[in-house]
Amino acid sequence: MKIMEKKQIAMISVLFAASVLVWGMAGVVYGQAKTAKYLGVNKCKMCHSSAAGGNQYGKWMETLHSKAFDNLASAQAKELGGKQGITDPQTSDKCIKCHETAFGVSKDMLDAKFDPKLGVQCETCHGPGENHVKARMAAASSGDTDKGQGVTIPASEINGKTDAKVCLGCHNKESPTFTGFDFDKMSKQIAHPDPRLKK
Repeated sequence: MKIMEKKQIAMISVLFAASVLVWGMAGVVYGQAKTAKYLGVNKCKMCHSSAAGGNQYGKWMETLHSKAFDNLASAQAKELGGKQGITDPQTSDKCIKCHETAFGVSKDMLDAKFDPKLGVQCETCHGPGENHVKARMAAASSGDTDKGQGVTIPASEINGKTDAKVCLGCHNKESPTFTGFDFDKMSKQIAHPDPRLKK
């Protein structure tokens, strides 16, 4: 075999090994992502709308997050979209990626009743809720009369505390209405703690 052929074979082998590694890692990440489905805010409100528990659903309803998708139909959204060549913001990936929940997620990760068009729902910030619901229902069936609420929820169940990176995925210069983002200030405005938890 010529030296050039050996180098080419060696290069092809390296590229093949690298592609196997990349696809293998993608499979691991994808496998982890598939551990829970998105259920939607209507499932969340079943347990998170009581005054005793902090009424997280009611607080969400008072925020612009709950109206995020509907606001894309406004005259202002259409005007801003028009400046970027977007005729209908409610159908443009550039807009809905931040105005609906679970954008770009595989359909097999969405519950049959999940509606992405209900705005920036709980699972946008906290992640898919299927494991959380299963764990709380298991707690209830074990005789825990409050469905295990009022307890610290493990991270393996759901992301209980969102960090700035999640918010900055949408609250950034790509947004035509962006004027800066102060995570500490804004997170306090939408805070929805469970008052039963000890601080």
